[in-house]
Amino acid sequence: MNPPHAVSIHEGEPLAVYSCPICFSPPSYAAMTPCGHLLCGECLFTAVKTTIQRGAYTLPPGERMIARCPMCEAPIPGWDGKGGGVIGLRPRAVFSL
Repeated sequence: MNPPHAVSIHEGEPLAVYSCPICFSPPSYAAMTPCGHLLCGECLFTAVKTTIQRGAYTLPPGERMIARCPMCEAPIPGWDGKGGGVIGLRPRAVFSL
């Protein structure tokens, strides 16, 4: 069961109807966290990377910071900084008028 604050993707609903909670634009290179939050890939990676870098200065020596969702702080297991641990969403078709 998804947490009440998680985004659910309904079949046939375009990604453009969602807004990235970090930049407030339709998600570009959309990524979904294991907890169900949908963000721009760049926003997600920047937020997690920044948090991990900040943690390196505040954690006791030898303790490792784990990647967490920037929205709800749920752990992102398998995070490798290259897309591991998140689901990349790609549009099925792109239409231009």
